[in-house]
Amino acid sequence: MDFPFVKEALSSLFKKSSCDMYPIKPSEAAPNYRGRIVFHPDKCINCMMCERVCSGSAITHTSEQTPEGELITRTFYLGSCTFCATCMDFCGHGAIEFTRDYHMIATKEEDLMVSGTFLKKPPVKKPKPAAPAAPKAEAKPVTPAAAAGTVIKPRDDGKPVQVPSKCVYCTICAKKCPAGALEVDRAAKTWTLNEDECVACGTCAEACPKKAILMPGDEPVTVEAAAPAAPKAETKPAAPAAAAGTVIKPRDDGKPVQVPSKCVYCTICAKKCPAGALEVDRAAKTWTLNEDECVACGTCAEACPKKAILMPGDEPVTEGAAAPAAPKAETKPAAPKAEEKPVEPPKPRDDGRPVQDPSKCVYCTICAKKCPVGALEVDRAAKTWKLDEDLCIGCGNCALVCPKQAILY
Repeated sequence: MDFPFVKEALSSLFKKSSCDMYPIKPSEAAPNYRGRIVFHPDKCINCMMCERVCSGSAITHTSEQTPEGELITRTFYLGSCTFCATCMDFCGHGAIEFTRDYHMIATKEEDLMVSGTFLKKPPVKKPKPAAPAAPKAEAKPVTPAAAAGTVIKPRDDGKPVQVPSKCVYCTICAKKCPAGALEVDRAAKTWTLNEDECVACGTCAEACPKKAILMPGDEPVTVEAAAPAAPKAETKPAAPAAAAGTVIKPRDDGKPVQVPSKCVYCTICAKKCPAGALEVDRAAKTWTLNEDECVACGTCAEACPKKAILMPGDEPVTEGAAAPAAPKAETKPAAPKAEEKPVEPPKPRDDGRPVQDPSKCVYCTICAKKCPVGALEVDRAAKTWKLDEDLCIGCGNCALVCPKQAILY
């Protein structure tokens, strides 16, 4: 009996494999590939921000009260996750990480669950000092001026600390707090932190326009004595035409000053003012500041698109006389246009990807900036809106952030 392959089989035992793939080597994912999620429970502060921004509702949590504190388990369901990484972007403590592991084929739902458990201990309340035996004179609350020389340091537990000498009590920090742990009274000049509700996320410090809130890592601040305020001279608003040649300077008390030649009376500053201290009349071209309500936070100057508001530190501006308008050339009536057919409004796509409505779009580029995968390209000058369908994951973030509702989803 003839065995034609015996010789080849025996000789192959002493040769190297003819295929480079053996032994099997797993292929590596692309450098920016977002694969299986890794959750670090030791870094989580339970601010709930990841659950709020998750477009697929793939993040949930359960909690259980124990004698040591609240036992929290956070779960990520990869079956509903769109891998847009928005949760990782909003997590300020690095508790969520996307790896390059693409091996996520599973036969059980439990294999697609990523979870972690951590203990949130209740805040330790400092005991109140015992009353002294001898009666003491009644102590009055120390004001920022009387506390000159005091060093204010960040706390070790990650919670915010107020710097009273910098705070203008504009209430922005309280409005931005995701847990509602801050209470600010503008009239009484009080700033109160609810330590049980505070999650130490640092959102208040990021939103503070005066940098009056310290977080771990910030430098200590030494409170300085406030200089006595100089008496203010009563000023009357000058008309832009009569103010030619006038030098407009920032005020010493930190409150805003208008530059009439730059102002277009768009009312943005009044809308952004947290204290409602500005009143702008577009028709009458008037800009009025209520000095009693103004908290000198500078939000109006930051929001002004024409830089028509001066704050301390800005350069003085010299008002110039307006140049006479050039005579307009006589225009001829336009030729009648051909009858146009009505354009049908766009409709949402069936594949879950966004559709632009050109009649509403103002090409502000916000959708492109907020797209987690960079699938949108907007050219403001050319008035173009392009979608890269290969990159788009259909998360719908662009439609959520569009201020004109010009994206159908």
